Amino acid sequence: MPALRTLVRSELLKLGTTRMPWLLVLATSLATLVLAVQPIARAGRGGTPSLGTAGAALGVLDAMGQAALGALLLGVLVVTTDFRHGTVATFLLQAPDRVRLLVAKVLTALLLGLGLGLVSLLVVSALGILSGAWAGGLVNASTALAGFGLLLTYPLYALLGTAVGALLRRNQPLAVLLPLVWVWGIEPLALSGLPPASLRWSLHGVTAAVQNAGTLPFLLPVWAGGAALLGYTVLLLGAGALQLHRSDIT
Repeated sequence: MPALRTLVRSELLKLGTTRMPWLLVLATSLATLVLAVQPIARAGRGGTPSLGTAGAALGVLDAMGQAALGALLLGVLVVTTDFRHGTVATFLLQAPDRVRLLVAKVLTALLLGLGLGLVSLLVVSALGILSGAWAGGLVNASTALAGFGLLLTYPLYALLGTAVGALLRRNQPLAVLLPLVWVWGIEPLALSGLPPASLRWSLHGVTAAVQNAGTLPFLLPVWAGGAALLGYTVLLLGAGALQLHRSDIT
């Protein structure tokens, strides 16, 4: 039976030969660029922080957080692509153990999520330096902590994407659309009538905690937000693994 490293390498090679993951990486990079340009273009107007201030520096950096959904969708593709193209049977011929199949995909998603996060960090860093938003002295321990949290969001979201993909593996369009609908529509609507303090446990709330978005009220500590986000992911991933184990794969 092939080692996990071989299976992960096979997954990376397979995804590298399909168009959709590359388009998603490109779209995420462009979204990061567009979002990072906005605080620079509006700097010093209408109450927006001026260039050379901590507010402007963090505004550019925060573009990474809004683009992190790309990592979640990338995690979905890691799981669902095999089922969509009917190549999962070939994978199982290499490694009949379905748990190993899912573990290989989880590790692949974590690597891709981290890679996508580094690309986004490179985009905002280049823009911040070239525009003067990251002038000397503004990149300090506080911005480094925020940057670390934003970068950490990417592999965590990619892991969450594998969980969604495992649960909805036979319906790739739904697996891609559902997280977007949840983040932009269902969750805000469902939580709108609840006490503000309860929002800290929502996906948006725990993500903001990981990203150290200290301007939001009732925020969890960074470690608690990360633990909650990881906990939600493990629960969904466990349900997906159980469903995968019991299902008929043909």
